[in-house]
Amino acid sequence: MRRMTLAAPLAIVCVLAAGASCDSKSDNAGPAPEFSTVLTPSATAVATATTGPVKGSPAGPVWPSPEDCTTHNPATVTKHYEAGIHTINDGTRTLMRFHGGPSESIGQQALTLAKRFRKHCFLGRGNTREEKYSYIFDYWLEPSGMTPSIPDPDCSTYDRNNLTVEDMGSGHGWRVKEHDHVLHLFNNESDARNGKLVLAKYGRICFIGQGYDGDDQDVVSYFL
Repeated sequence: MRRMTLAAPLAIVCVLAAGASCDSKSDNAGPAPEFSTVLTPSATAVATATTGPVKGSPAGPVWPSPEDCTTHNPATVTKHYEAGIHTINDGTRTLMRFHGGPSESIGQQALTLAKRFRKHCFLGRGNTREEKYSYIFDYWLEPSGMTPSIPDPDCSTYDRNNLTVEDMGSGHGWRVKEHDHVLHLFNNESDARNGKLVLAKYGRICFIGQGYDGDDQDVVSYFL
């Protein structure tokens, strides 16, 4: 710690000024007080700090970017069943497609989900793996304001503060998991890290279309 005594320099200044200012006060003022200043580390920091604004670290991305999304009109989506296939359509465009029997709820599940949102987004939609649909991750944006109940949801909970990204090795892709609970498979590391970004916003993941043995089945994920 450095100490500076100001009394001696003050006396020298008074002599050089020939009494012009140091003796200007009346004799009743008494002897000039001595001052000492201790330059503490904090004081030094204040003295040397810049006056410009402090810039924080840039905020991380809120959602995956660039996004791969499609939009639809939730008020006019419809479902159609024919020859073992449930489709969800927006006009002439097919949004989702599932295998199932005529009495299964999978079509109604998907229709209800489509009515809740205006935007359906994907990670890994362009992958060329044999089990392509297992490596496509879905998430939904722009709530429509409609909240119809999704029948028989297939969901599991997880701790969003304990997610890890893992390379499965041997070219088998990547996955995001919570402890031993694998939440989703991804085609590459970039998709996996973007998937973790989305998963960290929720605590319950749900699927439509799991359990079908074929490789041409949409498996759609969503969050509650």
